[in-house]
Amino acid sequence: MAKQIITDALGEREVREIFPAARIPDAALTQPDVSAKNDGFLGLGEAITGSSCYVLSKMEKSAREALLKSIYGKEGLNLSVARISIGASDYSAELYSYDDGEEDVSLERFSVERDRAYVLPILKEILKIKPDLFVFASPWSPPGWMKTGGSMCGGYMRDKYVDVYADYFVKFIKAYAEEGVRVSAVTPQNECETQQSGRMPACEWHPETEAKFILSLRKKLDENGLKVQIWAHDHNFSGTDRVLWYLDNVDGLASALSGVAFHYYDGNIEQTRQVRKKYPALKLHFTEGGPRLHDNYATDHVKWAKMLTMAIECGYSSMTGWNLALDECGKPTIGPFDCAGFVTVSGGEVSVSGQYKAFSHVSPYLRKDSAIYPLVCRDWQEDRMAYYPRRSEAPRGFVIKSPSAAPVVVLVNANDSRAQTQVELDGKLWYADLPAKSVSTLEF
Repeated sequence: MAKQIITDALGEREVREIFPAARIPDAALTQPDVSAKNDGFLGLGEAITGSSCYVLSKMEKSAREALLKSIYGKEGLNLSVARISIGASDYSAELYSYDDGEEDVSLERFSVERDRAYVLPILKEILKIKPDLFVFASPWSPPGWMKTGGSMCGGYMRDKYVDVYADYFVKFIKAYAEEGVRVSAVTPQNECETQQSGRMPACEWHPETEAKFILSLRKKLDENGLKVQIWAHDHNFSGTDRVLWYLDNVDGLASALSGVAFHYYDGNIEQTRQVRKKYPALKLHFTEGGPRLHDNYATDHVKWAKMLTMAIECGYSSMTGWNLALDECGKPTIGPFDCAGFVTVSGGEVSVSGQYKAFSHVSPYLRKDSAIYPLVCRDWQEDRMAYYPRRSEAPRGFVIKSPSAAPVVVLVNANDSRAQTQVELDGKLWYADLPAKSVSTLEF
């Protein structure tokens, strides 16, 4: 039986049987774009922040194990990517680097001891469930002594410490490997174009300084036999010009990198197509964006499904959300923002976000041999004047194909009204009625 799994406007789930159908002329016709095949997709994931680890550590052990299995297990969401912080982020319970104090260019004080309290134990529990989890790491700030101002909160990275900071990364990767956590990729700096007004761990980097650091880090990783990818930028879509500038002007930089990481807080994802077009060997990764505490927490599934669809259309290779778990107040945090967790843990009870619901339509179906094809929509009549001022947009989505499983279609209807839709797949037309503001998965 072919079926349609729906998350409706209220965030509720429904399952319907679907059938082949002759062409309905006024229905939107969607077809896979075989010219835009994405067969290197790492998967979906969440940031396992210090705050998330703290919240999870306070759960009763059996409840925590059940929750983590439901997120990372093959029978659950099957998330396959994770972001961790190198030292504290704004979503940590405490502020620290791995070498706090006065200048220490020999890094004699370096230690990940603070992470052994609850960060590393939670990571190890997750890796026990998902041993092949792809882990990438990002710092929110170097140690304060490497920066102008001397604090982890605000300031600029100083060129004189670029090589020392590369050594710091190598020490971190090796220390985590000794703990059983393999780091497969790093970014030089979370949000390299902002100091966040000194309200949280943050550091601004001149693009030339970032480029120097990447070249130094690549050299030191290679010298130490560490097969770790470097993803540049790790900031907004609007920074595409910055990325293109240093790729175009710094010798050897493109070959030192494996990818470029972007956040969605400013700019438009279509801007980043320029990077993929000019440097096709570099993968694009969506590395941050998550639920907000007071903004349709449980019902913003369409937003995240649409964002994922747009990322796939632009050739992205992964999508990672922000904050695996927080409490009902969006805590703990040492920063100024009102973020919420992928899941919320409150007094032992767990509730899920709209992002969780969106990912549940996709991640369980992804396999290592999956290829993803964006859908092209035809015969959609936009902006009918009879419905003015209400506007409408064509359904969007993609097809997941794998030699080891039946194909799956994901469809997003962001409109306030239902959308009659047909999907052409392997020479057959299928009819699916998409409710208003819904996400659907078609299983065959």
